[in-house]
Amino acid sequence: MGEGPVEITPEVTADLLSQSLALRQELRDLYRLLPETRCRRRSLCCSLLPEMTLCEALTAVGQLAAMAPVVRMEVTIGFIRYFLMNSVELSSCPFLHGKDCRIYEERFFGCRAYGLWSRARYESEAARSRQAKEVSRRQWEQLRVPLSRQVVEFHLPYCTHVEVMGGVEVNDGLILEARDRLEALSRRLGFWHEVFRANYFADLSFLLASSAFGLHQAVASKFYLVRDLVKTGGRGRLARLMEEAPDVCAGLL
Repeated sequence: MGEGPVEITPEVTADLLSQSLALRQELRDLYRLLPETRCRRRSLCCSLLPEMTLCEALTAVGQLAAMAPVVRMEVTIGFIRYFLMNSVELSSCPFLHGKDCRIYEERFFGCRAYGLWSRARYESEAARSRQAKEVSRRQWEQLRVPLSRQVVEFHLPYCTHVEVMGGVEVNDGLILEARDRLEALSRRLGFWHEVFRANYFADLSFLLASSAFGLHQAVASKFYLVRDLVKTGGRGRLARLMEEAPDVCAGLL
């Protein structure tokens, strides 16, 4: 029997949090490459959880670990649910609370760049995302689980409601430079950076669900939940998993 994929366990996450203090400070400095903005708080950009680097994911986990236990558990369960259900239902980023982001000052690069890209570049990025979703849809169909087109084809519209502050000029080149530097920063985490990208698809919700149940069990649970929902509408398994979910971020700091 071959070994399964390498997992980022809670113990590994705790070690990475300890080792990445300086990197996470550099991440905050790097974010300053992008200008300050303000928007109409329509929360459209919170309709999806963006892909991210491991350095960003660790920053978010650190924010979670520092929250009050009741809030931390609420948000953690939201992330686990997001991972399990995002193939069949549209749900907002679990950090969204009303119209506010619980980690706004530490929000992800994808959130910061939304509304800054040129329309042409944004549509190019959106097309890549749709292609990835189409691949996922076909994989589910091979498992005889047809997904809703409404969910598969959903994408965020181009945003025209972000205002750059201080008269700073922003262009695609500036955003791409910041993204490249962010990737280089996270690569300094070495092996685990690649594991997060390859085994967790740069998805924080997958990481937290795996931390709760183990990688293999998280994937298996997602399959059975999605199959049950598509074929019978049953949510009993989901309710049981939410009740069993541990507080995986407690004690990480």
